[in-house]
Amino acid sequence: MSIRRTFLFAIVAGLLSVCGTAGAIESACELFSPSPCDMVCGTKKKKSKIEFYGWILTGITANDSGSGNQYGDGTPYGYNSSLTPKGGNSYVLMLEQPSDWKVNQLWLGAKKDMSETFDWGFRADFNYGTDSRYARNWGDQSFDYDWYKGDYYAAFCQLYGMVGTKKLNVKVGKFAGSFAYEGLAATKEFFYSHANICYGRPLTTTGVVVDSAINDKWSVSAGWTAGVFNSFDNPYGDSALLCKVTYDINKSAALTYKIFHNDKGARTGNTGGTDTYNTLIFTYHINKKWFYMIEGAIVDSSTYNTSGKVGGDAWGINQHLIYTVNDKLSVGLRGEFHHSHNSMFDMASVTEGGQGGDLIELTLAANYKLTQKITFRPEIRYDHADYNSDYHPFGGDESKDDQVSGGVSFILAF
Repeated sequence: MSIRRTFLFAIVAGLLSVCGTAGAIESACELFSPSPCDMVCGTKKKKSKIEFYGWILTGITANDSGSGNQYGDGTPYGYNSSLTPKGGNSYVLMLEQPSDWKVNQLWLGAKKDMSETFDWGFRADFNYGTDSRYARNWGDQSFDYDWYKGDYYAAFCQLYGMVGTKKLNVKVGKFAGSFAYEGLAATKEFFYSHANICYGRPLTTTGVVVDSAINDKWSVSAGWTAGVFNSFDNPYGDSALLCKVTYDINKSAALTYKIFHNDKGARTGNTGGTDTYNTLIFTYHINKKWFYMIEGAIVDSSTYNTSGKVGGDAWGINQHLIYTVNDKLSVGLRGEFHHSHNSMFDMASVTEGGQGGDLIELTLAANYKLTQKITFRPEIRYDHADYNSDYHPFGGDESKDDQVSGGVSFILAF
């Protein structure tokens, strides 16, 4: 066993002996996406004004080709590098890492919520692990951009302050993008891998946003951000509108619409452009056993360079169906269709898929609560790609249109 793998097991073993009481993780359930997290989160709330929480996500992924992974040093989306052949797990978002046991997230967080009267609050979420590659400020290469070595990265996934009341407040800083239903925080996600529809949607953004709970039915968030993955340094001059509107149809169903429109500033090789993300999400707790979610997303992008305007688009539908068997076990099925054309999801060049194509993905997973603090999550996944060009993304040697992958992960909450 390698020294690194021995070290990772030692971390997990040590933390198993120091877990706190149940319920401390509940504060983390509000992060990143509205996904149900009954298998991980507690039901009690701490009385302290400042709450601390955290978890470890550790696991392994393999595929039917026996392929490992290769990617460019420090790049946010590794298979857009010049390395060939591409790795066998590169096409699975958030698992774009070598096929060995890894620590995806060592997450430490603190927050102070708002009260009903005028108040102040904050949230600070720091993560160390392979997943932090997607949460850094790599857009303008500032702040936490260069906090990495090898496969492991560190980043503040959220770091912001608030002022106002619980129903009306302003937050300033770096916060979760929430442009897709699935997010980064492990305790909010049922599946270990992520849907293709998430690809290219920013996980974090920096700016100023007003959150307002208008009444029991309607809530709105709107504000300005410094584009995609940029900090306030924002040397390109990116300027984006971020808006989210949620309507609670009843106690069981909700409808959420999100829009993000970014006017990109000049960069080397281009003079600007736009990115627009539209997302519509419907969630429905059918009864105490069944939960259903359907998400539709449309992305439109354009860039102006010396050749003129270069445009791309992508759209897709993602669905979750989760069944709670008992207090310990739940099973879930995810199915999605994703279409892209010359978008961020395609490969680096037209010859590698830039002409676009379709992706179909099915994932079957389970969440089993070993203890109040430890959740075991096995899954098996099937991906099929049909590109317009003669491009085959799977197999490690770019010879296959299909891939079967699987993985197991553990979440240890403390």
